[in-house]
Amino acid sequence: GINAEYGSAINIGIKIKNFLKVEKARKWCCYEWFYSNIDRSIFLGENEFTECLRSSYPDIQPGTKLTRLQWSIIRRSLGKPRRCSQKFLEEERMMLEAKRNKVRELQLRKVRSDEAELYKDIPDSIPALLIIGTRVTAHIKDGLFVGEIDAVDPLSSSYRIRFDRPGLGTHTVPDYNVVTNGNIEMISKESLFVAPPPISEAIPTAMETSAANPNSSSYFIEQSISSGFLGGYPVSFLRCIVKMNKLLKIKKELLSKTKNLNATVERKTSFKEPIGSGTQLMYATVVLDLDKLNKALQSTLKELEQHCKMHLGSETLAAIQVKSESMEAAQELVREANQLIKLKDEKSTKFVAELTSLLIQVERLSTSKNPCSMPMLNESIRNLRSVVHPSNLHSFQDNIEVPLAHIQARLKQEFLTNPD
Repeated sequence: GINAEYGSAINIGIKIKNFLKVEKARKWCCYEWFYSNIDRSIFLGENEFTECLRSSYPDIQPGTKLTRLQWSIIRRSLGKPRRCSQKFLEEERMMLEAKRNKVRELQLRKVRSDEAELYKDIPDSIPALLIIGTRVTAHIKDGLFVGEIDAVDPLSSSYRIRFDRPGLGTHTVPDYNVVTNGNIEMISKESLFVAPPPISEAIPTAMETSAANPNSSSYFIEQSISSGFLGGYPVSFLRCIVKMNKLLKIKKELLSKTKNLNATVERKTSFKEPIGSGTQLMYATVVLDLDKLNKALQSTLKELEQHCKMHLGSETLAAIQVKSESMEAAQELVREANQLIKLKDEKSTKFVAELTSLLIQVERLSTSKNPCSMPMLNESIRNLRSVVHPSNLHSFQDNIEVPLAHIQARLKQEFLTNPD
């Protein structure tokens, strides 16, 4: 009866107690069931397999029972599984550490909204940074011990914890070895992105300060230039943009003058009137000014390109260029083909051009092996999907999205196995 069950429970408890006295057993229990706050959202959230399944087979709903044949088709489409080698484990650890660093950056609100694409592999909800006084359980010395947070160190991503157990004292523990006792406070990822400061707001702020205090404006600018940044942007980059803006305004004025002069010359030529030396001199001056301006624009563009390479990276710039060139090539192909077909609907022509651009992007991605081209390809797919009529969405998924998802999965696998 009850006494027998009670005795059996006591025996089980004694066996578990003896089992946990073994160091390897304690380690195994921690590795199997202990998930820190920062790791819980990464490991227990949506994994790569479910993401791949959702993108490649959107019609399969959660909880759907599949046959052995269907599972074999899915496994084949995912490619050959990687061998559990030392290199594989090292790469997985590096990926885990990279995701942890991204979560830490989000916790500290160091991410701008225009960088959101880089954090799409992070779950939609992440744990909040723990505060002083929080009761936690930490993994130290091959065991789990309860304590309270005394201090938070965001620079080293660790907590100083005062433990309840006598003699254990206070220890600094990494955040991946700390879990909250009780409910974990989660924050939406979208709410943590910080909007980049608008460039136009940086200079008015200085001018407003100048109005309040004549000496503060020069001090503000001197301090900004000495630090190399103004309004969150490099000063040299801002100078480049201002210079480019002024040059473009001047070019607009010169082009307007050229247009007026062309009209005057055409009118006089049509009426067989002589073109005076004053008009010729003005025309030559404008042409020479345009030549000088174009050289200045070219030099400023090169300088801007260098800044973009510093902040975006050459691979990202190359991916943007591939997308632009693919669209130009697709438009040219469609234009040539349309001379025979003579399709008059502009929307249909544009849609065909964008579809053709997708194919060219995939072809160039397979040859260039630039991982930065993947987000560009996904953006092109999203743009296409947004213009598809709701009645054609299912057909778009089956004939465009799913095949492209298979191709992307295969290309990603090739990038991992042959990074060179």
